[in-house]
Amino acid sequence: MTEIRFAFGENWQSFVATAVDDRRIANAIESLKRLLQTEDLRGLAFLDIGCGSGLFSLAAVMLGAERVVGFDLDAGSVEASRTLRGRADVGEEKWRIVQGSVLDPAFLAGLEPADMVYSWGVLHHTGSMWAAIDAAAGKIRPGGRFALAVYNNVEDFVGGSAMWLRLKRWYNRSPRPVRTVMEWSYGGSLLARKLLRLRSPWRFLREYPQRSGRGMDFWHDVRDWIGGFPYEYATAGEVFRYLHERHGLELTYLDTHDGHGCNEFAFLRPGAWEGASNVTPAATAAQAGNESRIPGEAGGTGPAPGAKAGGVGGTNREREAGP
Repeated sequence: MTEIRFAFGENWQSFVATAVDDRRIANAIESLKRLLQTEDLRGLAFLDIGCGSGLFSLAAVMLGAERVVGFDLDAGSVEASRTLRGRADVGEEKWRIVQGSVLDPAFLAGLEPADMVYSWGVLHHTGSMWAAIDAAAGKIRPGGRFALAVYNNVEDFVGGSAMWLRLKRWYNRSPRPVRTVMEWSYGGSLLARKLLRLRSPWRFLREYPQRSGRGMDFWHDVRDWIGGFPYEYATAGEVFRYLHERHGLELTYLDTHDGHGCNEFAFLRPGAWEGASNVTPAATAAQAGNESRIPGEAGGTGPAPGAKAGGVGGTNREREAGP
């Protein structure tokens, strides 16, 4: 049977061509600073696993990273990242972009370990999430950070993660007209909820890059959520225990949600710090009063309405659109 896989690269190429602007780049920079708890990346090597549009590789460049390497399995995503690199006039010696898989040991062996390993919303789309997490964790230098985001597991009988797995498979097996109807139906339902709450959907769309927290675009996010396949998920507690117990990593940042979207994590690999001194030490990363919230069994973000956030070193904010 032919492998089903969403055309992530096609979506990212459209995003780069129609949506990326200075405002979204600024949002991406602030997102990286929040997640990695640093004001800059001077002197550090940044590895972007599943680079997609290249927006966060560019953010790392603009934060002063010494070397940025981004890779993606999807050739369209590689092209999208290279387009953005050219637009930003950044040289290949500073920002390298290649095609490859996190599940390919030979490919990964050719990449140097990094001070910052970043993989937001990617590893759950590989078809072998836990093996992908293992492989990504293996590229962290001693004293380095691993920032990742993984879809939350929602066990509701109606509307739960298992139901979305079936919907995503159906979407990817459907002809384009059906996929378009699904996208507009889902996106339209989210906007209709704004009207029912007497909130302006037009203002919501205008402010979405800031509300998403990452400089994203509403309709591209809708398409990415409905179509994103392969699709796996885990609770925040499962991800924390796996990386802490299997790899000995220490949690420095956590942002959990109640919906299907991505729980965000940052971990430290203990050891001599080989990078710059501008990153918050793990011992002080947890915000006062949040230390007891090392991941439990709840969480989730993406295009999902009304999800609440919080956690170790995390924030308390509302994600407006997502699964």
